[in-house]
Amino acid sequence: MRSIHRFTIATAFLTIAGIIGMATTTRSVAAANTPDAGIGRVRAHLDTVLVDLASRPATELSVQQIARRGALIRALRDYRDRGVFPHNYDFPGRAVPYFVDRKTGALCAVANLLAYSGRWDIVDRVAHADNNVWVAQLAGDTAFVRWLDANGLTLAEAAHVQLPYTQNQSASALDSRNLIFSTVAPVTFGGSVLSSAWNAWGNSDGHRRSGNVLGVVSGALSLAVAATSVGRRDVPVAVTATTAAIGGMSIALGTRGIVRQRQIANAKHEEERARLASVSLAPIVSANGGAGISVALRF
Repeated sequence: MRSIHRFTIATAFLTIAGIIGMATTTRSVAAANTPDAGIGRVRAHLDTVLVDLASRPATELSVQQIARRGALIRALRDYRDRGVFPHNYDFPGRAVPYFVDRKTGALCAVANLLAYSGRWDIVDRVAHADNNVWVAQLAGDTAFVRWLDANGLTLAEAAHVQLPYTQNQSASALDSRNLIFSTVAPVTFGGSVLSSAWNAWGNSDGHRRSGNVLGVVSGALSLAVAATSVGRRDVPVAVTATTAAIGGMSIALGTRGIVRQRQIANAKHEEERARLASVSLAPIVSANGGAGISVALRF
């Protein structure tokens, strides 16, 4: 009996831990998907840059330079409106430029202008050489300087366009989600394995309601974990499939226990009704010599 209680406690503990973990993961995902305050900061900076670029006299530029400069200003405005900017993953507490986001591939404002004009060669080369380079440090990059001149921009203006990034909430939330996932997954998997084993043997007739409920709940958690791991490069497909299979089996065994428990309860109820609804017969002999039969019905 003590072993059964310990089994129940262990399964319940893992299931509750899985519920808490999934709730925390959900909050982390919501935080990761919330527009970061840093986006507003970048947009405000680009608003200032756009005003400054538009106010520069174009008297010293050729017609072709003016046209290309105007196209880049419009591209920069579209870039601001999209709001897809790099993140600082590596320098907490510091404002550091990122030419290309190494996780998402998002481009900084200057790299976006280069890509817009078809100069991916410069983007790739600069990002490979020093992804955290300041634009002012590219004064010796001949190809970059020529691109600036051809598009009617100065090195100072390009340096003004660039903005460093501080470590933001979205990156931290994603890291937290990954950490929580790596903790929740084995907990829910363990809960499903324990409840499946219990409902397959010790509680095969479904007499313990707690085992049935824990089986269904822990199985549902495992299926949820499996669903969130679909498409993750760091989670093998075999792990996802195994977690889903164990979750499905846990739900099936828990559901079977619930059905059997009801069947047993219904059978007992019918047996009790049959016992109570009995007929008793007894002979009756009267004082004057008469005879008869007494019929008694019990419900």
